[in-house]
Amino acid sequence: MEYKRNMKILEKDQLSLEKPQVEWKATKMGIEVYLFPKETENVDKVCFPWVWLRDHCQCSSCFSSTAQREYDIFIEWDKLKWEKIVVDTDSGGFLIQWGDNHTSYFSYNWLWEMLDIEKLGQVDERRYWSKDFPIVEYENVLNTDAGLMHLLETLAKFGVCKVVGAKPDKEQASQLMHRISYLRQSIFGEIRELKPSSSFEYDETHIHTDGAFNYDPPGIKLIQCLEENYSPCEMIFVDGLALFERMKHEVPQVLALLQNNSVSYQYARDDLNLAASEPIAVLDRQERLKRVRYNPKIAVPLGEEDLQKQQTLQMALQQFETRVEEESQQKKIFLNPGEMVLWDNWRVLHGGSCMDGTHHIAVCCLNMEDFHSRLRVNRSKSDQRPIPQPREKGIAK
Repeated sequence: MEYKRNMKILEKDQLSLEKPQVEWKATKMGIEVYLFPKETENVDKVCFPWVWLRDHCQCSSCFSSTAQREYDIFIEWDKLKWEKIVVDTDSGGFLIQWGDNHTSYFSYNWLWEMLDIEKLGQVDERRYWSKDFPIVEYENVLNTDAGLMHLLETLAKFGVCKVVGAKPDKEQASQLMHRISYLRQSIFGEIRELKPSSSFEYDETHIHTDGAFNYDPPGIKLIQCLEENYSPCEMIFVDGLALFERMKHEVPQVLALLQNNSVSYQYARDDLNLAASEPIAVLDRQERLKRVRYNPKIAVPLGEEDLQKQQTLQMALQQFETRVEEESQQKKIFLNPGEMVLWDNWRVLHGGSCMDGTHHIAVCCLNMEDFHSRLRVNRSKSDQRPIPQPREKGIAK
């Protein structure tokens, strides 16, 4: 194989002042990059496989400006021989010439960002609640990028945010949500206006998450108070992140049951029969809460195919409900006409008198993927997953 046999040291100024020196060499598997363990949390070596590098070629014939691959490497990959790959470098990155004479260029900065070493040991950026919920100004969010970013970051960190300064008009709620993304269509439409009614069918004052019967529950929810009533418009929230963290340390066996056993939920009427099953607690690879799904009033009765197992799960569900209903876990917020509250429906459970059918409110929601999309777009480039940009460059002589 043709390549530089002496390991190349990439100086700090080639990567940026914050990035450590690394060494590299080409092997049968790909390009191995050796890192300084002291600066990279004991991650001492990574390998960019040849197939990965060819699949991520940044030239315009392989990759479009919208980050779509234009070339299917797997059709021709068996014909390429790694021994015929030529690797060279310049001050900015790797130059690779493949066995089919195609040339790829990868900058050190882009490869470093793809490695994302700084974030491998990153702690959860979410924060537990303090005494009061964060508050943002409606006009600031609506009219400035800084105000929008403040709302996005607040929701990402704390899961709940109050918005003040809006008029008691559901269109203002819609305008605020459209600053983030399009509204999600629910079984009640894009934005639902609820007025006091003695015939109100749904009492959701109990603590729960919305859309438990959806395959993909709503991500961000909003409620706006539209009219003063004889009783305060009260919302109650429970931080699922803090709740499950406590359970991890206090009753790990209960959390394991909630994590490893699905609970089914159903919403049915003449023209609908929605049903979904998922564990109450879905954790990520770092054992941190990814999503909570919980609504006991629409839960389908547990099956009896394994009575002992179901009894054990039922006891775990009862313990979970007891914890959810503890006043020490709950935090209240009151809404005056025009005021809104947004929350992360994948993290936060909610309830309260605002949901008992005696208040005039507006309700709407967004998909979680669209919220995360807006957050990534509005963050600085260094916090985003890098997107390759087409770049043409020949092998250095």
